[in-house]
Amino acid sequence: MEIKKGKGKILTITSMKGGVGKTVTVMMLADIFSRCGKKVLVLDLDLYNGNLAFAYNAKVKNTIYNLCDDMANNRLKEGINKDYVLHLKDNLFLIAAPKDPRQANKVDNKYLNSILNSLTFAYDVILIDTNHILSVHNMMAFENSDKIINVMTNDSFDIQSTKNFVAICKNMGVDNLVLLLNNAIDTRKGHYTNYDIKNIIKKNIDYTIPSSLYIKDFDQIVIDGKLGNFNDYLKGEAKKNFESFSMHMLGLIEDKGGKVDEKD
Repeated sequence: MEIKKGKGKILTITSMKGGVGKTVTVMMLADIFSRCGKKVLVLDLDLYNGNLAFAYNAKVKNTIYNLCDDMANNRLKEGINKDYVLHLKDNLFLIAAPKDPRQANKVDNKYLNSILNSLTFAYDVILIDTNHILSVHNMMAFENSDKIINVMTNDSFDIQSTKNFVAICKNMGVDNLVLLLNNAIDTRKGHYTNYDIKNIIKKNIDYTIPSSLYIKDFDQIVIDGKLGNFNDYLKGEAKKNFESFSMHMLGLIEDKGGKVDEKD
């Protein structure tokens, strides 16, 4: 697969099953990279049900749909500016998903491709959130990505879906797939060992989110608009593990080693 190079790195976070903590993982990575001085753009490409604007408690005027529509109708006069990109906090920016899911099919891939190419020269890291469908939009994101991060859990259905995705990627010659096992989404799940999962999906687990990062008061934190600030409510072992995980994720965008196959 040919990767289109620009200044910034494009990481697409995906999954083959819903409910695996993919969007929260996007926010966690955004927090990690932005706190370390990287200029980060989060693009919500879950076009039918994107929740990043809600999770960030952000008031959005224009979305990715409006941006593509203005490009298609020659209304984009000053580039991809603050009319479309929301400044959330220091070093962190957002392009939101359509407010109306009926607009999803009107988001043209040829404009998305142009948008991503432009964004790589304006941001250090572009994080793309997707849904769990192999749609044309997601496939376009994959083709533009430096890394495709598949989030999975210790769940029978999820493991089977991931196995299928790994096989598809292998068949297509994709060599930039990263598997991220999320042990923090449901601490009751632990039937399969990492060795079991590896043998089932025929690929190593590259990184693990430890169970200590389980967010106990998740709904209240979302309501309070604090989900994007992970460091603010992590303590003790969780804070220490978050710092360790952060170092490994920074290594990911800097093309360093340090893969973690944690027996959590």
